[in-house]
Amino acid sequence: MSRFHIAILSLAIVLISFTLQASATSAKNAKIILKLHNKLRAKHHSPSVKWDTKLATYAQKWSNKCEFKHSGGPYGENLALRYPSWTAAINGWYNEVKHYDYNNPGSSDETGHFTAIVWKSTTKIGCGVKTCNNLGKGYKLYTCSYAPFGNIVGNNNQYFVQNVLRP
Repeated sequence: MSRFHIAILSLAIVLISFTLQASATSAKNAKIILKLHNKLRAKHHSPSVKWDTKLATYAQKWSNKCEFKHSGGPYGENLALRYPSWTAAINGWYNEVKHYDYNNPGSSDETGHFTAIVWKSTTKIGCGVKTCNNLGKGYKLYTCSYAPFGNIVGNNNQYFVQNVLRP
């Protein structure tokens, strides 16, 4: 193999490694995401969730598309755009708690992110992030997938009564 081919092969390996690192949620970020989710869930008497690599892969693939809309897939899903960090994005979702009416529980456009985080029967999460300049210069698209999914409508809102508990 010529020096030229070795140089090209080396460059390709470096680029592939960089792409994989840039597109995967790091172990450090996964720990931050889990810790904050579980802290917020504990406030609402919901058990801790565990990190799931299948969900993380799904969320990352969706973030990589750089489309700020729900995937319509088989999992619960939270999306955020323009936040500077995972902590800020998750707190942004959770802050919808101020709009949730425990005396009239149910689904709402103003509270769906919050209820996805604290949904008691959810046991696993996985998340991904991608910088999407097509959505705005330097904007990051954060995606978290939840299983089993929450925000189940029906049964006279009893699913919300059972899964979104008062702090």
